[in-house]
Amino acid sequence: MKLNLLFLALLTLLSALGCAGNVVQQPSSEPAPVYHPVTTDYHLQPGDNIDIKFFYNPDLNENVTIRPDGKISLQLIDEAKAAGLTPAELDDVLTKRYKKQLKSPTLTVIVKSFEGQRIYVGGEVNEPQVLNVIGTINALQAIFNAGGFAPDAQLSSTVIISRGPDNRPVARIVDLEKGLIGDLSEREFQLQPFDMVYVPKTTIARIDQFLTHLYSFIPPQVGLGFTYELHVIDEDD
Repeated sequence: MKLNLLFLALLTLLSALGCAGNVVQQPSSEPAPVYHPVTTDYHLQPGDNIDIKFFYNPDLNENVTIRPDGKISLQLIDEAKAAGLTPAELDDVLTKRYKKQLKSPTLTVIVKSFEGQRIYVGGEVNEPQVLNVIGTINALQAIFNAGGFAPDAQLSSTVIISRGPDNRPVARIVDLEKGLIGDLSEREFQLQPFDMVYVPKTTIARIDQFLTHLYSFIPPQVGLGFTYELHVIDEDD
């Protein structure tokens, strides 16, 4: 129940930010990019620069940058969606579109430069930060690049918040304890551009933090004339 309230608070905050527009507050200094090998097919995203080259119609060759809306503008076919597709998928889409204008279009899509993706890592990690990632990355890799898990981290309840339809935040809980020992498919904790990874505190850590806060209000000369038992309540209760 407590964890659900935490998710609700996070989603409320993200929704409020979304209502303010699509502008993301940038850090004061550009984060150094983190390079990871592409372990799955790369999906194009806004800001990527690509070459469209035709084998038999070089006059149609173009170099374009994917716009923030995920589209590109090309000769003869006007606009085409590119973000979210692999270069091979975009190749297929453009070939079909150009068949309406050309007899036998043969083209290729070449990625010239990658915009990179920002991943937000917070909660119980040693160095909460924004990562600028080139290539693909999963939640464990992002957390290790943020200094690793803090001692009070509850790995089994890691929250990954992604952009859903209409830019609404969509949260899912991932058990990264299973991910560490290989009992979780990497696809389940693979990250998308602008994902937020939040690692919560353990139940024990939260109770300890509460007691410390409570004791700070008790004068040092006042003794506690009672004993107590501490019962750890399961998160789902």
